[in-house]
Amino acid sequence: MRCDGLFLSGLAHHLPAPVDAAGAVAEGRYDPSDHAADQYASVTVATGEAPPEMAAAAARLALRRAGTPPGDVALLLHASAWFQGVDYWPAAAFVHREVLGEAGRYAPAMDVQQMCAGALGALELAASYLAAEPARRAALVTTADRFGGPGFDRWRADLSGLVYGDGGAAAVLGREGFARLLSVGTVVDTELEGMYRGDEPFATAPGRPVDVRARRAAFAAGAGQQLGGIGDRTTSGLTEAIDRTLKDAGLALDDIHRFVFPNVGLRVLRTRYCEPLGIDLARTTWDWGRRTGHVGAADQLTGLAHLAESGRAGSGDRVLLVGIGAGFAWTCAAVEITARPDGRG
Repeated sequence: MRCDGLFLSGLAHHLPAPVDAAGAVAEGRYDPSDHAADQYASVTVATGEAPPEMAAAAARLALRRAGTPPGDVALLLHASAWFQGVDYWPAAAFVHREVLGEAGRYAPAMDVQQMCAGALGALELAASYLAAEPARRAALVTTADRFGGPGFDRWRADLSGLVYGDGGAAAVLGREGFARLLSVGTVVDTELEGMYRGDEPFATAPGRPVDVRARRAAFAAGAGQQLGGIGDRTTSGLTEAIDRTLKDAGLALDDIHRFVFPNVGLRVLRTRYCEPLGIDLARTTWDWGRRTGHVGAADQLTGLAHLAESGRAGSGDRVLLVGIGAGFAWTCAAVEITARPDGRG
């Protein structure tokens, strides 16, 4: 989808204090061989705040930086990948009440469940919503997660190459701002949805600990055998999503100055992203992601905020945001920095 006249007006994140990865190894919580391959320095770990509270904090800051009154927000979308703190409850409504209140009476509040591609998926929906009606001035996208035990072991629940951090992020999409949204697009391959389900039976209530390694092993041994090379299939989805997004923006891969991928470990980043695309590691946000861990759907927004606020992506630079969510979905967004964002610090 090519986007005309849409900008990121405000961007913010709310990240708790980092916990040293080497300390987790010394305490026996993080496999030393994984740490040697991943090269994570730390992950952010929440001790008191629930995900919707972190999302609301990021949203208030993003709106303040954008200079957007709550009454100008026509849509609020909240993305998440894991438990938000209360069962049978819409987290988006909490964020809406905390941030927009009565001023947002005519702004729908909706949760987006696209797993770790959720924030970019929400951005695509928000862009479509604003494009459909020129009178709509702005949309607000939030995301937050807290990967706590006993249901989720941030160091071991997923495959080697992924450790999970906590935090929230928010983006204001409007008619003017510091970064022009050039295009956004999604590619899906639901034949791979079983990769994160495995052979687990459907339960009547939540509560089972997450073990993605066991689920993926069961999928590979069963339905995965009928799909051919799963790694090749995921790489194909990634490259197709990137190609479609760049084509809609009228760009080539060499026109992109910086890339924001999910905050995976170094070995995975090199072998599954940089090498297949022919991208040098220095053009990614690896130096940032290795300090936060994989913060669910927030990686792309926190990475772009880091680039813009630090000046590592300046006026005229084009940045490609790449999200991958179990299910499977690949969502990409191409943006061009037009100014340095206000409200830094």
